[in-house]
Amino acid sequence: MKQVKRSPSDELLLTELAFDSKDMIIYEINTCILVAEREQDTHKGFFRCYMDESTKEFFIEISSQEMMEAFKRSTLLNILELAEGVGAETAYICLTKTIEKKGAHLKKFIFIGFEQLTEEDQLKISMTRTHNMLKYAIVDKEEEEF
Repeated sequence: MKQVKRSPSDELLLTELAFDSKDMIIYEINTCILVAEREQDTHKGFFRCYMDESTKEFFIEISSQEMMEAFKRSTLLNILELAEGVGAETAYICLTKTIEKKGAHLKKFIFIGFEQLTEEDQLKISMTRTHNMLKYAIVDKEEEEF
């Protein structure tokens, strides 16, 4: 996982999702590193993730059908581990609504422990309706108190 500079497409996405924050750090993650020794097409093998330093929220955007198919459970678990390593307390999957067969793909996220946000909850995070969002508590607030 490496930190990268904002690109025009990042700006567009952050504006589209209404996440833009001066404390946003952008990471690019190569899934070849995450999926033990299995080579993948490098075009499909990169994910952009966004960390809001002030809120400790980590956003994983899945913007295409190709990305969704390359996104395996092991990939997600490794990304969550990396997110925890940079101090994230909550992770969000931002899944564009143009992806087909979302139900089948959502099952792997829910199996891991993500919860699908209601429209009302999603509007508290993002002003737009271009993505479906799922939430995962990396740091459980109740466990943290003990």
